Amino acid sequence: MKIIERLQDTYQRVLILCILQSVCAVFGFMGESLAGRFVLNLTFVLQFALLAVTLNFHLRALKNLLNSFWSLTIALGLFYLVAFFRNAFYLDNNLTSLWYLSCIVLLGLSAWQISSPLYYPMVQWWEYDARFRPDIRISVEMGEDNQRARLTDLRRGAGCVVMFHSVPVGTWFNVTTDVMAQRFGMRAQVVSRKEPILGRGYIYGVRFDTEDLEQRQRLKLLSNYWNESKKLKTRNKFDALR
Repeated sequence: MKIIERLQDTYQRVLILCILQSVCAVFGFMGESLAGRFVLNLTFVLQFALLAVTLNFHLRALKNLLNSFWSLTIALGLFYLVAFFRNAFYLDNNLTSLWYLSCIVLLGLSAWQISSPLYYPMVQWWEYDARFRPDIRISVEMGEDNQRARLTDLRRGAGCVVMFHSVPVGTWFNVTTDVMAQRFGMRAQVVSRKEPILGRGYIYGVRFDTEDLEQRQRLKLLSNYWNESKKLKTRNKFDALR
């Protein structure tokens, strides 16, 4: 039952995929080393140590939701691609190429699933002008408490809320904003939280309530408003540069 519960959680599922990817990488490296007959020499030890350290940093970056996870993912992806083509077409080592192909598939699946705003929201740090940032102003209502916040990402049924008020993971609140001169709101739950950098607010990954048809329609309306707002701000930015 615990395994089933972990597989239903996106973060735990990605963590399991990354662990399996690391195991496949070790088997692939060992298979290539045995085929090339360079085992237990200095080159083998150094390369294996580098691979082990990289895989360890990759898992640690995922556990702490660090942005270095993506740079390490790209580095590992390139390594797996080169190793796959080398073993499949040059060394004719089919079993090892299958191990590296498994690494590519597992790494791709984990990267796609964890790219949700729940864990890694899209943030345009290069946009210094707040007028053109692809976010919208919202209010976060928790009972009688009302906090100003910004919705900075909205994809795949999830969003990223940035505000200066501290809220524990698991908290439910109402997200409200003005859509076409009408007050619009829906419920959301905090799934992840990143501690703020000096001068910036807390970053919360939230999952919107889509239990019934009305909530799903509200999310669709909010997504359409979000996308149209992004397009309008992009057009205004280029008009201002002319």
